[in-house]
Amino acid sequence: MCVAASRKGIPFLRKALTGVSLTVRQILEVPELSGMKLIAGESGIEKNIRSVNVMEAPDIARWLRGGELLLSTGYQFRNDVEGFEALIMAIHAAGAAALGFKNRFLQEFPPKAKDCANGVGLPILSLPLELPYSDIIRIVIMQTDEVENIRFSESVLRSFSEILTEGGGIVNVLQNLALFLKCRVCFLDERTGKFSYSSGEFLANENSATNKRALLEKYPHEQLVLSHRAYGTFIFENRPQDAMWRVVLEHAKVAMLLVLQKDIATRQVEARYRNEFVQDLATGNIRDSEEVINRARSFGWDLAGKLRVVVFDIDNYKIHFEQPLPREKVVGLEEAKERIYSICKNEMRLTFQNLPYLTRSDFIAFIVNVDNYPNFKTRLRQCCKDVQEKTGTCAGYSVSVGVGNEKCDFFGTNESYDEARRAIKMMRAVNGDGGFHVWDEMGILTVLAPVADSEEARKFFVSRLGGLAKDNDLLHTLDVLVKQNWNFRAAARELNIHYNTIHYRYEKICEISNVDLSTGEKRLEIAVALKLLYLNPKLGSA
Repeated sequence: MCVAASRKGIPFLRKALTGVSLTVRQILEVPELSGMKLIAGESGIEKNIRSVNVMEAPDIARWLRGGELLLSTGYQFRNDVEGFEALIMAIHAAGAAALGFKNRFLQEFPPKAKDCANGVGLPILSLPLELPYSDIIRIVIMQTDEVENIRFSESVLRSFSEILTEGGGIVNVLQNLALFLKCRVCFLDERTGKFSYSSGEFLANENSATNKRALLEKYPHEQLVLSHRAYGTFIFENRPQDAMWRVVLEHAKVAMLLVLQKDIATRQVEARYRNEFVQDLATGNIRDSEEVINRARSFGWDLAGKLRVVVFDIDNYKIHFEQPLPREKVVGLEEAKERIYSICKNEMRLTFQNLPYLTRSDFIAFIVNVDNYPNFKTRLRQCCKDVQEKTGTCAGYSVSVGVGNEKCDFFGTNESYDEARRAIKMMRAVNGDGGFHVWDEMGILTVLAPVADSEEARKFFVSRLGGLAKDNDLLHTLDVLVKQNWNFRAAARELNIHYNTIHYRYEKICEISNVDLSTGEKRLEIAVALKLLYLNPKLGSA
Protein backbone atom coordinates (compact mmCIF):
# COMPACT_ATOMS: atom_id res chain seq x y z
CA MET A 1 0.00 0.00 0.00
CA CYS A 2 2.70 2.48 0.97
CA VAL A 3 5.01 1.46 -1.85
CA ALA A 4 2.28 2.22 -4.37
CA ALA A 5 1.81 5.64 -2.86
CA SER A 6 5.48 6.45 -3.24
CA ARG A 7 5.56 5.53 -6.93
CA LYS A 8 3.09 8.28 -7.72
CA GLY A 9 5.89 10.75 -7.15
CA ILE A 10 8.47 9.04 -9.35
CA PRO A 11 7.38 10.58 -12.71
CA PHE A 12 7.66 14.03 -11.17
CA LEU A 13 11.03 13.07 -9.80
CA ARG A 14 12.36 11.99 -13.17
CA LYS A 15 10.96 15.06 -14.89
CA ALA A 16 12.32 17.47 -12.33
CA LEU A 17 15.70 15.82 -12.23
CA THR A 18 16.34 15.52 -15.97
CA GLY A 19 16.82 19.22 -16.55
CA VAL A 20 13.34 20.62 -17.16
CA SER A 21 14.61 24.20 -17.19
CA LEU A 22 13.20 26.78 -19.55
CA THR A 23 16.05 28.11 -21.67
CA VAL A 24 16.09 31.33 -23.67
CA ARG A 25 15.94 29.22 -26.85
CA GLN A 26 12.80 27.46 -25.57
CA ILE A 27 11.17 30.83 -24.79
CA LEU A 28 11.61 31.82 -28.41
CA GLU A 29 9.95 28.56 -29.52
CA VAL A 30 6.78 29.01 -27.44
CA PRO A 31 3.92 29.62 -29.93
CA GLU A 32 2.22 32.21 -27.71
CA LEU A 33 5.43 34.23 -27.73
CA SER A 34 6.08 33.97 -31.46
CA GLY A 35 6.46 37.74 -31.82
CA MET A 36 9.52 37.71 -29.54
CA LYS A 37 12.87 38.06 -31.40
CA LEU A 38 16.50 37.63 -30.35
CA ILE A 39 18.40 40.80 -31.23
CA ALA A 40 21.67 40.30 -29.30
CA GLY A 41 23.64 37.93 -27.05
CA GLU A 42 23.06 34.78 -29.10
CA SER A 43 25.93 32.96 -27.34
CA GLY A 44 23.86 32.90 -24.15
CA ILE A 45 20.77 31.42 -25.76
CA GLU A 46 21.00 28.20 -23.68
CA LYS A 47 20.85 30.04 -20.36
CA ASN A 48 18.19 28.76 -17.96
CA ILE A 49 15.34 31.03 -16.91
CA ARG A 50 14.12 30.45 -13.33
CA SER A 51 11.83 33.48 -12.90
CA VAL A 52 10.52 36.68 -14.52
CA ASN A 53 10.74 40.26 -13.24
CA VAL A 54 9.76 43.69 -14.52
CA MET A 55 12.39 46.41 -14.16
CA GLU A 56 12.20 50.15 -14.66
CA ALA A 57 14.84 51.15 -12.10
CA PRO A 58 18.56 51.67 -12.87
CA ASP A 59 19.68 49.80 -9.72
CA ILE A 60 17.64 46.63 -10.40
CA ALA A 61 20.81 44.51 -10.38
CA ARG A 62 21.12 44.70 -6.60
CA TRP A 63 17.83 42.83 -6.19
CA LEU A 64 18.58 39.92 -8.52
CA ARG A 65 19.16 36.34 -7.37
CA GLY A 66 20.19 34.94 -10.75
CA GLY A 67 18.33 33.27 -13.61
CA GLU A 68 15.81 36.08 -14.17
CA LEU A 69 14.23 37.18 -17.44
CA LEU A 70 13.99 40.96 -16.98
CA LEU A 71 11.29 42.88 -18.87
CA SER A 72 11.79 46.60 -19.55
CA THR A 73 10.73 49.51 -21.76
CA GLY A 74 13.97 51.34 -21.10
CA TYR A 75 11.99 54.27 -19.73
CA GLN A 76 14.67 55.21 -17.22
CA PHE A 77 17.21 55.52 -20.05
CA ARG A 78 15.09 57.53 -22.49
CA ASN A 79 17.35 60.55 -21.90
CA ASP A 80 20.51 58.52 -21.14
CA VAL A 81 21.03 55.95 -23.84
CA GLU A 82 24.60 55.32 -22.70
CA GLY A 83 23.26 54.13 -19.35
CA PHE A 84 22.05 50.96 -21.04
CA GLU A 85 25.64 49.71 -21.32
CA ALA A 86 26.19 49.92 -17.55
CA LEU A 87 22.83 48.18 -17.05
CA ILE A 88 23.86 45.28 -19.32
CA MET A 89 27.10 44.73 -17.38
CA ALA A 90 25.39 45.04 -13.99
CA ILE A 91 22.59 42.56 -14.64
CA HIS A 92 25.00 40.14 -16.34
CA ALA A 93 27.25 40.24 -13.26
CA ALA A 94 24.20 39.58 -11.07
CA GLY A 95 23.38 36.41 -13.06
CA ALA A 96 20.39 37.55 -15.13
CA ALA A 97 19.39 35.07 -17.86
CA ALA A 98 18.10 37.57 -20.45
CA LEU A 99 16.64 41.04 -20.99
CA GLY A 100 13.30 41.52 -22.77
CA PHE A 101 12.99 45.01 -24.37
CA LYS A 102 9.93 46.92 -25.61
CA ASN A 103 10.86 49.91 -27.78
CA ARG A 104 8.04 52.08 -26.49
CA PHE A 105 10.24 54.97 -25.40
CA LEU A 106 13.33 54.21 -27.49
CA GLN A 107 13.07 53.69 -31.24
CA GLU A 108 15.68 50.95 -31.14
CA PHE A 109 17.88 49.13 -28.69
CA PRO A 110 21.12 51.16 -28.34
CA PRO A 111 23.79 49.70 -30.70
CA LYS A 112 26.59 50.05 -28.16
CA ALA A 113 24.50 48.26 -25.51
CA LYS A 114 23.80 45.56 -28.13
CA ASP A 115 27.54 45.14 -28.71
CA CYS A 116 28.06 44.91 -24.95
CA ALA A 117 25.37 42.17 -24.69
CA ASN A 118 27.02 40.24 -27.53
CA GLY A 119 30.35 40.52 -25.75
CA VAL A 120 29.13 39.04 -22.46
CA GLY A 121 26.59 36.63 -23.95
CA LEU A 122 23.49 38.19 -22.38
CA PRO A 123 20.49 37.51 -24.66
CA ILE A 124 18.40 40.59 -25.55
CA LEU A 125 14.85 39.85 -26.67
CA SER A 126 12.72 42.30 -28.65
CA LEU A 127 9.15 42.20 -27.33
CA PRO A 128 6.08 43.13 -29.41
CA LEU A 129 4.34 46.21 -28.03
CA GLU A 130 0.96 44.45 -28.10
CA LEU A 131 2.23 41.53 -25.94
CA PRO A 132 1.23 42.21 -22.28
CA TYR A 133 3.83 41.64 -19.57
CA SER A 134 1.26 39.56 -17.68
CA ASP A 135 1.07 37.03 -20.54
CA ILE A 136 4.85 36.75 -20.71
CA ILE A 137 5.09 36.27 -16.93
CA ARG A 138 2.31 33.66 -16.86
CA ILE A 139 3.71 31.65 -19.76
CA VAL A 140 7.29 31.66 -18.50
CA ILE A 141 6.55 30.99 -14.84
CA MET A 142 4.28 28.03 -15.63
CA GLN A 143 7.12 26.34 -17.51
CA THR A 144 10.08 27.01 -15.21
CA ASP A 145 11.67 24.66 -12.67
CA GLU A 146 10.08 26.56 -9.81
CA VAL A 147 6.64 25.26 -10.75
CA GLU A 148 7.95 21.77 -11.47
CA ASN A 149 9.75 21.77 -8.13
CA ILE A 150 6.56 22.74 -6.33
CA ARG A 151 4.64 20.02 -8.13
CA PHE A 152 7.33 17.50 -7.34
CA SER A 153 7.44 18.54 -3.68
CA GLU A 154 3.67 18.18 -3.46
CA SER A 155 3.84 14.68 -4.95
CA VAL A 156 6.51 13.67 -2.40
CA LEU A 157 4.41 15.12 0.41
CA ARG A 158 1.35 13.18 -0.77
CA SER A 159 3.27 9.91 -0.89
CA PHE A 160 4.58 10.26 2.67
CA SER A 161 1.20 11.49 3.89
CA GLU A 162 -0.48 8.37 2.52
CA ILE A 163 2.05 6.23 4.40
CA LEU A 164 1.15 7.98 7.65
CA THR A 165 -2.62 7.87 7.13
CA GLU A 166 -2.43 4.14 6.36
CA GLY A 167 -0.51 3.45 9.59
CA GLY A 168 2.93 2.91 8.05
CA GLY A 169 6.03 2.72 10.22
CA ILE A 170 9.76 3.36 10.07
CA VAL A 171 10.44 0.75 7.39
CA ASN A 172 7.66 2.12 5.14
CA VAL A 173 9.13 5.63 5.36
CA LEU A 174 12.56 4.26 4.47
CA GLN A 175 11.20 2.27 1.53
CA ASN A 176 9.50 5.37 0.14
CA LEU A 177 12.66 7.44 0.60
CA ALA A 178 14.77 4.77 -1.12
CA LEU A 179 12.42 4.70 -4.13
CA PHE A 180 12.84 8.43 -4.67
CA LEU A 181 16.61 8.52 -4.09
CA LYS A 182 17.30 5.23 -5.90
CA CYS A 183 19.63 3.98 -3.16
CA ARG A 184 19.20 1.84 -0.06
CA VAL A 185 18.70 3.71 3.19
CA CYS A 186 18.76 2.74 6.86
CA PHE A 187 17.82 4.60 10.03
CA LEU A 188 19.71 4.42 13.32
CA ASP A 189 17.25 5.06 16.17
CA GLU A 190 18.95 7.16 18.85
CA ARG A 191 16.55 5.91 21.55
CA THR A 192 17.06 2.20 21.07
CA GLY A 193 20.32 1.96 19.11
CA LYS A 194 18.54 -0.25 16.54
CA PHE A 195 18.91 -0.14 12.75
CA SER A 196 15.94 -0.23 10.36
CA TYR A 197 16.42 -0.80 6.61
CA SER A 198 14.58 0.11 3.40
CA SER A 199 15.60 -3.27 1.93
CA GLY A 200 18.53 -5.54 2.70
CA GLU A 201 21.00 -4.89 5.50
CA PHE A 202 23.78 -3.12 3.66
CA LEU A 203 25.36 -2.53 7.10
CA ALA A 204 24.98 -6.19 8.06
CA ASN A 205 28.63 -6.52 9.07
CA GLU A 206 28.77 -3.15 10.81
CA ASN A 207 25.44 -2.45 12.49
CA SER A 208 26.62 -3.85 15.80
CA ALA A 209 29.76 -1.73 15.81
CA THR A 210 30.21 0.22 19.00
CA ASN A 211 32.13 2.95 17.19
CA LYS A 212 29.29 4.99 15.74
CA ARG A 213 31.67 7.72 14.62
CA ALA A 214 33.62 5.35 12.38
CA LEU A 215 30.36 4.13 10.81
CA LEU A 216 29.20 7.66 10.03
CA GLU A 217 32.57 8.59 8.60
CA LYS A 218 32.24 5.75 6.10
CA TYR A 219 28.67 6.37 4.86
CA PRO A 220 26.78 9.54 3.85
CA HIS A 221 24.28 10.41 6.57
CA GLU A 222 21.83 13.00 7.81
CA GLN A 223 20.79 13.50 11.43
CA LEU A 224 17.13 13.82 12.45
CA VAL A 225 16.86 16.62 15.04
CA LEU A 226 13.91 18.48 16.54
CA SER A 227 14.22 21.17 19.23
CA HIS A 228 17.88 20.26 19.86
CA ARG A 229 16.92 16.62 20.48
CA ALA A 230 18.48 13.99 18.21
CA TYR A 231 16.01 11.24 17.29
CA GLY A 232 18.29 9.29 14.98
CA THR A 233 20.33 9.30 11.78
CA PHE A 234 19.54 8.45 8.15
CA ILE A 235 22.44 6.51 6.61
CA PHE A 236 22.69 6.16 2.81
CA GLU A 237 24.41 3.35 0.96
CA ASN A 238 25.60 5.93 -1.60
CA ARG A 239 25.55 9.69 -1.59
CA PRO A 240 22.33 10.86 -3.33
CA GLN A 241 23.10 12.46 -6.70
CA ASP A 242 19.63 13.71 -7.65
CA ALA A 243 19.15 17.46 -7.68
CA MET A 244 15.97 17.25 -5.61
CA TRP A 245 17.18 14.80 -2.95
CA ARG A 246 17.06 17.50 -0.28
CA VAL A 247 13.33 18.06 -0.92
CA VAL A 248 12.66 14.34 -0.60
CA LEU A 249 14.72 14.02 2.57
CA GLU A 250 13.01 16.94 4.29
CA HIS A 251 9.60 15.36 3.69
CA ALA A 252 10.99 12.01 4.89
CA LYS A 253 12.26 13.69 8.07
CA VAL A 254 8.82 15.08 8.87
CA ALA A 255 7.21 11.68 8.24
CA MET A 256 9.82 9.90 10.36
CA LEU A 257 9.36 12.35 13.24
CA LEU A 258 5.60 11.74 13.21
CA VAL A 259 6.14 7.96 13.18
CA LEU A 260 8.65 8.16 16.03
CA GLN A 261 6.52 10.49 18.12
CA LYS A 262 3.54 8.18 17.68
CA ASP A 263 5.73 5.28 18.80
CA ILE A 264 7.03 7.30 21.76
CA ALA A 265 3.47 8.17 22.82
CA THR A 266 2.44 4.51 22.57
CA ARG A 267 5.46 3.43 24.60
CA GLN A 268 4.71 6.05 27.24
CA VAL A 269 1.16 4.75 27.64
CA GLU A 270 2.45 1.17 27.89
CA ALA A 271 5.13 2.29 30.36
CA ARG A 272 2.53 3.91 32.61
CA TYR A 273 0.37 0.80 32.51
CA ARG A 274 3.41 -1.41 33.20
CA ASN A 275 4.65 0.87 35.98
CA GLU A 276 1.26 0.85 37.67
CA PHE A 277 1.20 -2.93 37.63
CA VAL A 278 4.73 -3.32 39.02
CA GLN A 279 4.00 -0.65 41.61
CA ASP A 280 0.96 -2.66 42.73
CA LEU A 281 3.28 -5.65 43.22
CA ALA A 282 5.90 -3.57 45.02
CA THR A 283 3.37 -2.04 47.42
CA GLY A 284 1.38 -5.24 48.00
CA ASN A 285 -1.70 -3.81 46.29
CA ILE A 286 -2.77 -7.15 44.82
CA ARG A 287 -5.80 -9.27 45.58
CA ASP A 288 -6.18 -11.95 42.94
CA SER A 289 -3.41 -14.29 41.79
CA GLU A 290 -5.06 -14.97 38.42
CA GLU A 291 -5.18 -11.24 37.70
CA VAL A 292 -1.46 -10.93 38.42
CA ILE A 293 -0.52 -13.92 36.26
CA ASN A 294 -2.64 -12.68 33.34
CA ARG A 295 -1.38 -9.11 33.51
CA ALA A 296 2.20 -10.37 33.72
CA ARG A 297 1.71 -12.58 30.66
CA SER A 298 0.41 -9.61 28.65
CA PHE A 299 3.89 -8.12 29.07
CA GLY A 300 5.69 -11.42 28.49
CA TRP A 301 6.73 -11.76 32.15
CA ASP A 302 6.98 -15.00 34.12
CA LEU A 303 6.06 -14.48 37.79
CA ALA A 304 5.22 -18.09 38.61
CA GLY A 305 8.14 -18.93 40.90
CA LYS A 306 10.44 -17.64 43.62
CA LEU A 307 11.09 -13.92 43.24
CA ARG A 308 13.63 -11.31 44.31
CA VAL A 309 13.62 -7.55 43.82
CA VAL A 310 16.80 -5.79 42.66
CA VAL A 311 17.03 -2.00 43.03
CA PHE A 312 19.55 0.28 41.29
CA ASP A 313 19.65 3.62 43.12
CA ILE A 314 21.48 6.65 41.63
CA ASP A 315 23.80 8.00 44.31
CA ASN A 316 23.45 11.69 45.20
CA TYR A 317 20.94 12.34 42.41
CA LYS A 318 18.35 14.23 44.43
CA ILE A 319 20.97 16.40 46.10
CA HIS A 320 21.10 18.49 42.90
CA PHE A 321 17.49 19.57 43.44
CA GLU A 322 17.96 21.03 46.92
CA GLN A 323 17.83 24.44 45.23
CA PRO A 324 16.08 25.63 42.03
CA LEU A 325 18.05 24.75 38.91
CA PRO A 326 18.13 26.38 35.46
CA ARG A 327 16.19 24.46 32.83
CA GLU A 328 19.28 23.29 30.93
CA LYS A 329 20.72 21.79 34.13
CA VAL A 330 17.47 19.93 34.82
CA VAL A 331 17.41 18.62 31.25
CA GLY A 332 21.01 17.44 31.63
CA LEU A 333 20.20 15.57 34.83
CA GLU A 334 17.14 13.95 33.25
CA GLU A 335 19.18 12.84 30.25
CA ALA A 336 21.84 11.33 32.56
CA LYS A 337 19.12 9.48 34.48
CA GLU A 338 17.63 8.10 31.26
CA ARG A 339 21.08 6.89 30.18
CA ILE A 340 21.54 5.12 33.52
CA TYR A 341 18.10 3.49 33.32
CA SER A 342 18.84 2.39 29.76
CA ILE A 343 22.12 0.78 30.89
CA CYS A 344 20.36 -1.00 33.76
CA LYS A 345 17.61 -2.31 31.48
CA ASN A 346 20.02 -3.45 28.78
CA GLU A 347 22.38 -5.28 31.18
CA MET A 348 19.55 -6.92 33.15
CA ARG A 349 17.88 -7.96 29.88
CA LEU A 350 21.12 -9.51 28.65
CA THR A 351 21.51 -11.47 31.89
CA PHE A 352 17.89 -12.28 32.81
CA GLN A 353 15.91 -11.62 29.59
CA ASN A 354 12.53 -9.87 29.87
CA LEU A 355 11.92 -8.58 33.42
CA PRO A 356 9.24 -6.46 35.11
CA TYR A 357 10.70 -3.12 36.20
CA LEU A 358 9.55 0.05 37.91
CA THR A 359 11.14 3.49 37.45
CA ARG A 360 11.10 6.24 40.02
CA SER A 361 12.76 9.66 40.30
CA ASP A 362 16.19 8.27 41.27
CA PHE A 363 15.99 4.46 41.15
CA ILE A 364 14.83 1.58 39.00
CA ALA A 365 13.64 -1.74 40.47
CA PHE A 366 13.48 -5.16 38.78
CA ILE A 367 11.58 -8.33 39.75
CA VAL A 368 13.53 -11.51 38.93
CA ASN A 369 12.14 -15.04 38.87
CA VAL A 370 15.17 -16.78 40.40
CA ASP A 371 13.82 -20.26 39.57
CA ASN A 372 14.68 -19.58 35.94
CA TYR A 373 18.36 -18.78 36.60
CA PRO A 374 20.81 -21.23 38.21
CA ASN A 375 23.65 -19.48 40.08
CA PHE A 376 21.44 -16.42 40.38
CA LYS A 377 23.66 -14.49 42.81
CA THR A 378 26.81 -15.06 40.76
CA ARG A 379 25.06 -13.85 37.61
CA LEU A 380 23.59 -10.88 39.42
CA ARG A 381 26.91 -9.79 40.94
CA GLN A 382 28.58 -9.74 37.53
CA CYS A 383 25.62 -7.95 35.96
CA CYS A 384 25.60 -5.28 38.68
CA LYS A 385 29.36 -4.84 38.38
CA ASP A 386 28.94 -4.18 34.65
CA VAL A 387 26.12 -1.72 35.33
CA GLN A 388 28.17 0.20 37.90
CA GLU A 389 31.18 0.43 35.58
CA LYS A 390 29.12 1.63 32.61
CA THR A 391 27.05 4.18 34.54
CA GLY A 392 30.23 5.70 35.93
CA THR A 393 31.80 5.90 32.49
CA CYS A 394 28.77 6.90 30.40
CA ALA A 395 26.76 9.03 32.82
CA GLY A 396 29.22 10.18 35.48
CA TYR A 397 27.19 8.78 38.38
CA SER A 398 27.71 5.89 40.77
CA VAL A 399 24.89 3.45 41.47
CA SER A 400 24.17 1.51 44.67
CA VAL A 401 22.47 -1.88 44.37
CA GLY A 402 20.13 -3.48 46.89
CA VAL A 403 18.79 -7.04 46.64
CA GLY A 404 15.79 -8.17 48.67
CA ASN A 405 15.23 -11.63 50.14
CA GLU A 406 13.94 -14.48 48.01
CA LYS A 407 10.15 -14.86 48.28
CA CYS A 408 8.16 -17.97 47.46
CA ASP A 409 5.69 -16.12 45.21
CA PHE A 410 4.63 -12.63 44.04
CA PHE A 411 2.65 -12.00 47.21
CA GLY A 412 5.99 -11.37 48.91
CA THR A 413 7.26 -8.94 46.26
CA ASN A 414 6.50 -5.89 48.40
CA GLU A 415 8.66 -7.27 51.25
CA SER A 416 11.59 -7.98 48.93
CA TYR A 417 11.18 -4.49 47.45
CA ASP A 418 11.31 -2.86 50.90
CA GLU A 419 14.34 -4.98 51.89
CA ALA A 420 16.26 -4.01 48.76
CA ARG A 421 15.64 -0.30 49.34
CA ARG A 422 16.43 -0.52 53.07
CA ALA A 423 19.65 -2.40 52.34
CA ILE A 424 20.84 0.53 50.19
CA LYS A 425 19.80 3.15 52.70
CA MET A 426 21.37 1.36 55.65
CA MET A 427 24.66 0.39 54.03
CA ARG A 428 25.18 3.61 52.08
CA ALA A 429 25.48 5.42 55.42
CA VAL A 430 28.21 2.97 56.45
CA ASN A 431 30.10 2.09 53.29
CA GLY A 432 29.35 5.08 51.10
CA ASP A 433 28.15 5.09 47.51
CA GLY A 434 28.39 2.43 44.84
CA GLY A 435 27.83 -0.65 47.02
CA PHE A 436 26.20 -4.03 46.38
CA HIS A 437 24.06 -5.19 49.29
CA VAL A 438 22.06 -8.42 49.60
CA TRP A 439 19.55 -8.36 52.46
CA ASP A 440 19.94 -12.01 53.51
CA GLU A 441 23.75 -11.59 53.61
CA MET A 442 23.59 -8.65 56.00
CA GLY A 443 22.70 -10.88 58.96
CA ILE A 444 22.21 -9.13 62.29
CA LEU A 445 22.81 -5.75 60.66
CA THR A 446 19.23 -5.82 59.41
CA VAL A 447 18.04 -5.82 63.03
CA LEU A 448 20.62 -3.39 64.43
CA ALA A 449 20.56 -0.77 61.69
CA PRO A 450 17.26 0.86 62.75
CA VAL A 451 18.58 1.44 66.30
CA ALA A 452 22.27 2.18 65.57
CA ASP A 453 21.73 5.94 66.01
CA SER A 454 19.76 5.65 69.24
CA GLU A 455 20.84 6.63 72.74
CA GLU A 456 20.38 3.01 73.87
CA ALA A 457 22.89 1.89 71.24
CA ARG A 458 25.40 4.50 72.44
CA LYS A 459 25.07 3.39 76.05
CA PHE A 460 25.37 -0.27 75.11
CA PHE A 461 28.57 0.34 73.12
CA VAL A 462 30.17 2.53 75.79
CA SER A 463 29.46 -0.03 78.52
CA ARG A 464 31.13 -2.83 76.51
CA LEU A 465 33.83 -1.23 74.39
CA GLY A 466 34.01 2.41 75.45
CA GLY A 467 37.52 1.98 76.87
CA LEU A 468 38.83 0.60 73.56
CA ALA A 469 37.29 3.28 71.35
CA LYS A 470 40.56 5.21 70.94
CA ASP A 471 42.78 2.16 70.33
CA ASN A 472 42.36 1.18 66.68
CA ASP A 473 44.82 -1.73 66.87
CA LEU A 474 42.98 -3.43 69.71
CA LEU A 475 39.58 -2.79 68.12
CA HIS A 476 40.77 -4.29 64.85
CA THR A 477 42.23 -7.30 66.66
CA LEU A 478 38.95 -7.84 68.48
CA ASP A 479 36.99 -7.58 65.23
CA VAL A 480 39.22 -10.22 63.57
CA LEU A 481 38.84 -12.54 66.59
CA VAL A 482 35.04 -12.28 66.33
CA LYS A 483 35.10 -12.95 62.58
CA GLN A 484 37.35 -15.97 63.13
CA ASN A 485 34.98 -17.30 65.81
CA TRP A 486 37.58 -16.62 68.54
CA ASN A 487 40.16 -18.90 66.88
CA PHE A 488 43.46 -17.39 68.00
CA ARG A 489 45.66 -19.12 65.41
CA ALA A 490 43.36 -18.13 62.51
CA ALA A 491 43.22 -14.55 63.81
CA ALA A 492 47.02 -14.38 64.10
CA ARG A 493 47.40 -15.58 60.50
CA GLU A 494 44.93 -12.99 59.21
CA LEU A 495 46.65 -10.21 61.17
CA ASN A 496 50.07 -11.55 60.18
CA ILE A 497 51.32 -11.45 63.78
CA HIS A 498 52.81 -14.02 66.18
CA TYR A 499 50.47 -16.34 68.09
CA ASN A 500 51.78 -14.98 71.42
CA THR A 501 51.04 -11.43 70.28
CA ILE A 502 47.41 -12.22 69.71
CA HIS A 503 47.19 -13.64 73.24
CA TYR A 504 48.83 -10.55 74.66
CA ARG A 505 46.34 -8.29 72.85
CA TYR A 506 43.42 -10.43 73.97
CA GLU A 507 44.46 -10.07 77.62
CA LYS A 508 44.88 -6.34 77.13
CA ILE A 509 41.35 -6.12 75.67
CA CYS A 510 39.88 -7.99 78.65
CA GLU A 511 41.74 -5.72 81.04
CA ILE A 512 40.70 -2.42 79.46
CA SER A 513 37.08 -3.42 78.83
CA ASN A 514 36.81 -5.13 82.23
CA VAL A 515 34.86 -7.95 80.56
CA ASP A 516 35.33 -11.73 80.89
CA LEU A 517 35.36 -12.82 77.24
CA SER A 518 35.49 -16.53 78.06
CA THR A 519 31.69 -16.85 78.14
CA GLY A 520 29.48 -17.11 75.08
CA GLU A 521 27.06 -14.45 76.30
CA LYS A 522 29.81 -11.82 76.75
CA ARG A 523 31.33 -12.68 73.38
CA LEU A 524 27.90 -12.15 71.78
CA GLU A 525 27.59 -8.74 73.44
CA ILE A 526 31.02 -7.74 72.14
CA ALA A 527 30.07 -8.90 68.63
CA VAL A 528 26.87 -6.81 68.77
CA ALA A 529 28.81 -3.77 70.01
CA LEU A 530 31.23 -4.11 67.07
CA LYS A 531 28.31 -4.31 64.61
CA LEU A 532 26.81 -1.15 66.09
CA LEU A 533 30.16 0.59 65.64
CA TYR A 534 30.26 -0.62 62.04
CA LEU A 535 26.80 0.85 61.43
CA ASN A 536 27.49 4.07 63.33
CA PRO A 537 31.20 5.03 63.41
CA LYS A 538 30.30 8.04 65.59
CA LEU A 539 29.99 5.66 68.52
CA GLY A 540 33.80 5.46 68.56
CA SER A 541 33.96 9.08 69.68
CA ALA A 542 31.13 8.78 72.21
